[in-house]
Amino acid sequence: MFIKDVMQTRLITLFQESTIREAARLMKEEDVGCVLITDGQRLKGLITDRDIACWLAEGKDPDKVNVGYVMQKNIITAAPETDIYEASKLMASRKIRRLPIVEDNKLCGLVTTSDIADVLEEEIDNFFHVEAAYHH
Repeated sequence: MFIKDVMQTRLITLFQESTIREAARLMKEEDVGCVLITDGQRLKGLITDRDIACWLAEGKDPDKVNVGYVMQKNIITAAPETDIYEASKLMASRKIRRLPIVEDNKLCGLVTTSDIADVLEEEIDNFFHVEAAYHH
């Protein structure tokens, strides 16, 4: 199974010039923990609810700073044709929960640990059903 089979394609994005408050408001409205920062279809970075919380803890004003200042810039990405198990190993080894999917330098999806966990749970269930049938 490939990442393209499970990736989210409804992406929540902002431009680098958006404020921290705009990012936080969008996360709340969309019930997500991450916003992808783009320039057109090109991924520039991402910002998480944790990034915002840690930044706010320093007492800064969320209306005066752009997400481009706070966002994570060195983002690990994968291609849509990446095997889901390879993606899960990559995410585990890099300790990341969100993996943007990029093809031809264009953002096209996002995979989270929850997306992968759903697939792995189904695969494990299938394995146990086969194993149970084999022993009967």
